[in-house]
Amino acid sequence: MYSQLMRIIHPIWLAALAIGLSAPAGAVTDNRVELWKNDAQGWVVEARECNNALCGFLVSYRMVHPHPAGYIPTDELNPDPAHRDTPLCGLQLIGGFKPSTRKDGDWDSGWVYNPDSGKTYAGAIAKVNDDTVKLRAYIGIPLIGKTLILHRVADVPMRCAATPK
Repeated sequence: MYSQLMRIIHPIWLAALAIGLSAPAGAVTDNRVELWKNDAQGWVVEARECNNALCGFLVSYRMVHPHPAGYIPTDELNPDPAHRDTPLCGLQLIGGFKPSTRKDGDWDSGWVYNPDSGKTYAGAIAKVNDDTVKLRAYIGIPLIGKTLILHRVADVPMRCAATPK
């Protein structure tokens, strides 16, 4: 079951990078909460300020395979065994991003967690327009990574049960 769910939300860790791009450089998120959706996979991340940086949390995802009643997907591949029972819903996927000093609307110096592998990556965020962001998650240098496009949404049709801490 876990592998089926992971195929659905595989790019979540990339999407998390994209949230918050609409905030101007010099501001983290102005205490706003923004929702960013990957249309293809049907998941949503919530962006907000935490610890004076941009953070992102998983708040909605689509499960396309049947699961038993009460099934709660967890962070089974977390490198710390103590966190493997943590629900995916509400899981912090990004943190530490600061507005770029090189270009307004871009973000640097953060981390991205991928629950599909249990690994954490570096990343870069670039604003395409007010409602679209382009992100790059990578190991070492941006050349070795993946890019994903996300779109801002006003609401989440079905929020998962857990909420961000």
